[in-house]
Amino acid sequence: MLGETRGQFLTRVRKALTHRGKPVDLPADVEIARVIRSDEDLAQVFMTRAEEAKIHVYRVADEDAMVDKVIELLVATRATSTMVPVVETFPARDRLVTRIQEQGIVLCDTDDPEASFSADVGITDVRAAIAETGSMCIASGGGRRRLASLAVPCHIAIVRAEQIVPDLIDWTSSLGNDLAASEVLVSGPSKTADIELLLVMGVHGPKVEHVILIG
Repeated sequence: MLGETRGQFLTRVRKALTHRGKPVDLPADVEIARVIRSDEDLAQVFMTRAEEAKIHVYRVADEDAMVDKVIELLVATRATSTMVPVVETFPARDRLVTRIQEQGIVLCDTDDPEASFSADVGITDVRAAIAETGSMCIASGGGRRRLASLAVPCHIAIVRAEQIVPDLIDWTSSLGNDLAASEVLVSGPSKTADIELLLVMGVHGPKVEHVILIG
């Protein structure tokens, strides 16, 4: 409060903390805290929640169809450059890279720290996806660059249906002890609203988010 010393302030806080009541035990069964059950159609829930968050979602049958859809999106956005992580787990990476180069689109060097700021599109795989929030869990490290999903004007995420977990409880349980350098939850395009509540897209990151769901 105005005119209050640091000591007086801390004393007031400590006194208030003595009236918090008894601690509440957490439930032994976390199932009662779930919003999405594991027996639901997780792919459909994920697609619905993602679309509600202004993400463009496309469901394809297999990796060949995924490659076709990525090329279609790159052509539609008139992309001249893109980024693809250099990791073995990326679905059909060699086929995708070949098709990108056939289109005359520049494949940016992921080791170039400035590449994410010049690429038109960033293409990433995901470690997991969350049905509850329509989120993609994107880890960095190795051949992955966090800015490939954060700094580019357009981001394309590749998700396998089996990577979708029901909710945030499952996501935190899947982290384990060997954590990545960072893991970002992408839940829609970058957006902000000013004091007049006017929504502006793409202010702090990608203006457009695409998800290609395989399977």
